[in-house]
Amino acid sequence: MRKSMYVSRQDADDAGVVWRKSSHSYPEGECVEVAQPSGAQVLFDDSKVRAGRVVEVSTAAAAAFVTAVRHGDI
Repeated sequence: MRKSMYVSRQDADDAGVVWRKSSHSYPEGECVEVAQPSGAQVLFDDSKVRAGRVVEVSTAAAAAFVTAVRHGDI
């Protein structure tokens, strides 16, 4: 069975995860937040949905995503 890609924001916050805001966030604070609680995982969160779930991916998947965005592939 495949592990879920989603974790609870509250569980992450309770575990002491440190979030960084995107440098492209709006002045109102609406943005994508990123955390790397371990060397093997990266968490992405939508700051507008504080009680929601966050997406958990491997560092390799996160790096591939950032590369694709930078190259305009997505």
